[in-house]
Amino acid sequence: MMQKTERSAIDSLLAAILNGDPTNEQIIQFNEWIKDYKNELYFDRFKEMWHVSVDKEYIRVNTGLQNPGRLIDYIKRSRQRERLRRVTTWSMAAAASLVLIFTATHFITKQYNDSINSADFKMLSYSADSVKVELNNGQLVRRVKSEGSSITNLEDKIAAKGNEPIAVQAKTYNTVSTPSGERVAMVLSDGTVVYLTSNSYLKYPSTFEKDKREVTLVGRAYFEVKKSKIPFIVNTSDMNIEVLGTSFDVESRNSGSSASVILVEGSVKVFAEGRSKVIFPDEQISLHRQTKEITVKNVDSRLLTMWKDGVLIVHGQSFPEVVESLSSWYGVKIVNRTNVSEYEKFNGRFDREDIEAAIKAVCISAAIKYRIEDGKLILENI
Repeated sequence: MMQKTERSAIDSLLAAILNGDPTNEQIIQFNEWIKDYKNELYFDRFKEMWHVSVDKEYIRVNTGLQNPGRLIDYIKRSRQRERLRRVTTWSMAAAASLVLIFTATHFITKQYNDSINSADFKMLSYSADSVKVELNNGQLVRRVKSEGSSITNLEDKIAAKGNEPIAVQAKTYNTVSTPSGERVAMVLSDGTVVYLTSNSYLKYPSTFEKDKREVTLVGRAYFEVKKSKIPFIVNTSDMNIEVLGTSFDVESRNSGSSASVILVEGSVKVFAEGRSKVIFPDEQISLHRQTKEITVKNVDSRLLTMWKDGVLIVHGQSFPEVVESLSSWYGVKIVNRTNVSEYEKFNGRFDREDIEAAIKAVCISAAIKYRIEDGKLILENI
C-alpha cells in the first residue's frame, strides 16, 4: 500500500499525464512507474475517476499543471461519492479505450491529427464463418451465428439434437469450434459451464466416464467446473490441468509463444514438461514453449478473464500479438504495415462493442494511422 505522501506525489504525476502536457522527466518517471502491474491497476482507477467525475470545464479552469492539487482533491472527493453510489469500476470511457504504455517517443501527444483517419468503418468486412457443432454421431448439426457481442448458448441446441435418433455408429466425443469474432457458452453433461472464445476448439464426451471428466482444448476457454469427487481434466498440447471443482482460464493456441492457466478460485494442479505444480487464486502459470521454462506469477484473475463478459484485456503483448488479438476479437482482417517494434510491450482494454474506438485509440497511442481497403483494416506509419 502506498504511503500518503507517496500517493500524493503519484497522483500529481498522473494528473500531469492525463492533462496531456507532461514534461520529459514526468514521461520518463511515468514509464518506469507503470511497469509495475499493481501501478497499472491504480492508474486505471485514477483515470476512470478523471473521466467519470471531472467535467471538461473544471479541467480547463483548474488544471494545466498550474494547480494539480485542486484537481486531485476533487478526484478524491469524487472517489468517495462514487463508492457510495457503488458505480462499477469499468467506466464506459475506460472500457472503450486503450492505454498503451511503451517508450516516451510513442507517448500520446497533442500533435497527433485525428483527421489522418477518415475511413468509414461500415466498409469493414467481418468474418462470415459460424460456430460449428458436431455431435457424437459425426453429423454437423448446426452452424450458429451469434448476433453482436452476445455469447451463443449451445446448451439447448445440443440437448435437442442429442435426443434425435442416431443413424450411424456413435462416436465418443462432441466438438465445438469458434471462428474469429465469435464466442460460445455451453453446459457439459456434469453441469460444468464452459466459455469458448474465438478461434478455439473444444472436444468433450457427450457423457463423462465414471472415473474421470476429460476434455481437450485448442485455443482459450474459461471453465466453471461443477464440484465432484471425480477429477476434471483439461488436455492441451502443452499441459494437463486437473481440478475437482473450481473456476479457471486456459489458453493454449498453436500460434502462441506460451501456454498458460489463470486460477480464479479453488486450486488447480498443472502437469507440464514432466513436472507438476499446484497454483492458487490470482496466480498464473505459464509454459514458455521455446525455453520450456515454467513460471508462476500473481495476477488480477478477474481482470484477465473479463473476455467472457465482453471486455478484452491486453497485458504485456507485442504489437503483432495485439493486432492478432484484435483481429480475432472483432472478426476482421487487420494488416500490419507499420514499423512498431515487436519488442515493445502493450497493455490495454477493449470494449467488444466498439471496434472504431479501439482502433483509433491504438493508432493515437502508437503514432500510426489506419485505412480500410477491400474490407480490411490496414495499419501504416504516419
